[in-house]
Amino acid sequence: MSTADAVQDISDWLIGQGLDDGGYDDLLDGFCERLNAGGIPVQRSMMAMRTLHPTIDARGFVWRRNAEVEVDNFTTERGPTQDFLDSPLAYLLQNRDIREVRRPLTGPNATLDFPVLTDLKDQGVTDYMIMKVPFKVASLEGFESGMLISWASDAPDGFTTACVTALRRLAPRLALVMSNRLLREVTINVLDTYVGHQAGERILSGEISRGSLHQIDAAILMMDFRGFTALSDRTDGAHMAALLNEYFERIVPPVLDRGGEILKFMGDGVLATFSLKDLQDEMVCKTALDAAIEALNNVHDWNTERVAGAAPVMKLDVAVHLGRVQFGNVGAGNRLDFTVIGAAVNEASRIEALSDELSHHLLISESFAAAATNCTGRLVSVGRHRLRGVSRDQELFTVDY
Repeated sequence: MSTADAVQDISDWLIGQGLDDGGYDDLLDGFCERLNAGGIPVQRSMMAMRTLHPTIDARGFVWRRNAEVEVDNFTTERGPTQDFLDSPLAYLLQNRDIREVRRPLTGPNATLDFPVLTDLKDQGVTDYMIMKVPFKVASLEGFESGMLISWASDAPDGFTTACVTALRRLAPRLALVMSNRLLREVTINVLDTYVGHQAGERILSGEISRGSLHQIDAAILMMDFRGFTALSDRTDGAHMAALLNEYFERIVPPVLDRGGEILKFMGDGVLATFSLKDLQDEMVCKTALDAAIEALNNVHDWNTERVAGAAPVMKLDVAVHLGRVQFGNVGAGNRLDFTVIGAAVNEASRIEALSDELSHHLLISESFAAAATNCTGRLVSVGRHRLRGVSRDQELFTVDY
């Protein structure tokens, strides 16, 4: 197969990949395998791009001949290593006008001006090339997106002129597929971050019409921080937001780690649900109760540390309820919210509002208690109480956690 035929064959394959929604590792693997089959000798290839994610800043993929693709996620908290700062990749990122670096690693013109090139030469690489292909997937100031792709050859004479021309022609086509997949990934990440995974899946499946609601039975957690308003009055906004985020870090993971869904942050409050769709009531109830207790313990432990350091604290109140809710789109015109509504949500809010009056940070409804047969021995009644706006009194429970 001639190099020109290989370029056409790979281009046709990339069109098919662009219409698919596969993974990046499979994309890079198929691309490099086809390069080698088309007479473009590649021993190693690296592909990287930034993404829009609350904890992952960039993703990298390394292909080696006869090996599985290695995947590396670069978190927002993980600073650049010295190896990265000294690499051709960093050099391209720091110099916007430079789109390509090519280095022969053997022969009279060998240029080993980056430490990684010496390592590659020791691994039998004879020629190295890296390209930057910018593209836009998000209109954010300071957010540059695009693809970085490198190829290393172990052919005795490295990449021929025809091979380099082919790689230059194919890189933008690969980037087009990448941008399509990255746009979908960014969309999913944003939906997961702001509305939750289940709601995000439903939105992407086409549930974007007002009034598109599904009735579900769910355990409901209504969590609220006591003392937020008073503390906000004497704390500047930036510090208060940072403190609130620290508190949320103590109560959100216990829900997500158990398969629950965070539906909404309401100022200093959180609305979470555990669907009864796939589990028996008693199992969901035990899971939801364990999540509530872990959140309360996390906040208690952190408050203990803060008090020791003379720092202000907020206490957590949690109401745990069970009921039928409507899950879906509510709003006006083209501004909708994907949430849960219904009497059960209102009742959970009314129960949580009694926490201060009853001097209990955890209150459990009688419907939840009736379903939580695995937790019967742990529940302690705190009497019958009137919920504001609810016609009948309800027995409430707590747990000695």
